[in-house]
Amino acid sequence: MAMRDRVHSISLGQGQGPVAEKMINNAKPKGDWVFLQNCHLAASWMSSLELMVINLSSEHPPDASFRLFLSSMPTPKFPVFVLQNSVKVTNEPPKGLKANVKRALIEMDEDFFEDHVLGQDWR
Repeated sequence: MAMRDRVHSISLGQGQGPVAEKMINNAKPKGDWVFLQNCHLAASWMSSLELMVINLSSEHPPDASFRLFLSSMPTPKFPVFVLQNSVKVTNEPPKGLKANVKRALIEMDEDFFEDHVLGQDWR
């Protein structure tokens, strides 16, 4: 089975909590991956998510390949237990005009300028 068939994602929002819970429960024994997007939009469901994460290690342990990925904007409603027991990755754009211009220039390589379709006239 291809990996793309083993990765399941859902964008959380109103009424999506039970769907996400079913997705997690189906993926655990098979070792599939689940990506829950926009957790900050499902604040009322965060306590259920916390219980599911707590139970991951206690009752029937999931397959060793199982992974649960979460994305969220900063919110005080996000469960502390989940944060404390997770690998966290942040992605924040630089603040201010100087930092944004610097980032844009760093991301452009020399070929962007040298091999442009407009040639020398563009420079």
